Amino acid sequence: MELKPRVLIVGGGAIGALFGWRLSQSDRVSVSLVCRSNYTEAKTRGYLVDSAQFGKGVYRPKSVFQSIDEASLCGSYDYVIVALKALPNIYDCADRVARVITPSTMVMLFQNGIGIEDPFVKRFPHVPIVSTVSFVSVKHENGVLKHGGFSMLASGIHLPEHRLVYADKLQFICDVFGEQGVSSIIEQDIQPYRWQKHILNGSTNPVSVICNGASCQQMAKNPHCRTLLEETMAEIFVLGKKVTGRAFPGVDGIVDPESATSYIKSIPVPVYTSMLVDSQCKRPMERDVILKNPIALAAQHGVDVPHMKALYAMVTMIEEGYSK
Repeated sequence: MELKPRVLIVGGGAIGALFGWRLSQSDRVSVSLVCRSNYTEAKTRGYLVDSAQFGKGVYRPKSVFQSIDEASLCGSYDYVIVALKALPNIYDCADRVARVITPSTMVMLFQNGIGIEDPFVKRFPHVPIVSTVSFVSVKHENGVLKHGGFSMLASGIHLPEHRLVYADKLQFICDVFGEQGVSSIIEQDIQPYRWQKHILNGSTNPVSVICNGASCQQMAKNPHCRTLLEETMAEIFVLGKKVTGRAFPGVDGIVDPESATSYIKSIPVPVYTSMLVDSQCKRPMERDVILKNPIALAAQHGVDVPHMKALYAMVTMIEEGYSK
């Protein structure tokens, strides 16, 4: 009997669990999940799912590991989906998953931010690294996955020399996602999509921390805060186009700062950013991939980003104040 391709998802939070659940509905792949903080919950009870797109149900992963070391003892994996927070100032994501990466593995990065691919390309130069941008509204709280009415993945193989060689392998996993209702596209150059998502990530995340608990809608409706968001977004638009040399794809109709804040205001359910939640729980924030890396690129390309620099200074001080 032909063996199914094996998929290992590293990270049992909202993104890892949602897309693990969708893949697990297919009989074309075998899915395992690495959970750390919620291992017992995932192993014993699974996840209650409340999805506007897919309905309600329970996701009980067939195979759950508490660590990468444990997962590495159970053979090799065709795909490793990294759904960890990108915290290069705290740990090296590539180092964390190294024990499950083999020459036949395709690594897919389901992470936010800019420059997330670099540590993986450096550590695994001969392994295909796929940068995947998820456009989805989902949160995981008290064992419940709350998902909205839409899910889209945009993926692209990071290094040009790998794109033709591994095109079929990427197409396969994207087809599986598509068969399970997740819109999944492949782009030769994925970076415009990554910067597209960063328009919201790079503005609402840090500003929400400064605003001490405001939802995205509250910020977008407040005239002073909306101005701050839009001026930060304008920097991201200019910088992203300078770095990529391309226009953004306009997902969700977001083509400029004003359409971005209008989109935020149109969302019916209050949205609270992941950086805000991390700050409230006094956890490390993804400040490097959200702000520091883009600021470094701005310096390289001669783009002025005063709002991003100010936000980075403030969220860094807030995080450093956790221990006080």
